[in-house]
Amino acid sequence: MPRLPGVIAFAAIASITVFPARAGMVDNIIFSKCSSAMRKEYEKADKQLLLSHLNATCNCVVKEMKHNKGVEQAKTFCTK
Repeated sequence: MPRLPGVIAFAAIASITVFPARAGMVDNIIFSKCSSAMRKEYEKADKQLLLSHLNATCNCVVKEMKHNKGVEQAKTFCTK
């Protein structure tokens, strides 16, 4: 998971500099990394992760990162 913030930060920066048509691809990368991290965290805690919770949280992270929030800021905001 230490590499996750770097990957998401890169994806966020890339979303600012790419054409709008590629913005959806960047959103997908952020969502994918978020969902992977959540699955690992829940698996490690031996808890069940509901798909609706994963979708709501990761969609929130994507939205917050579009508004120039950092990875940790988005994670904190979306997991309240």
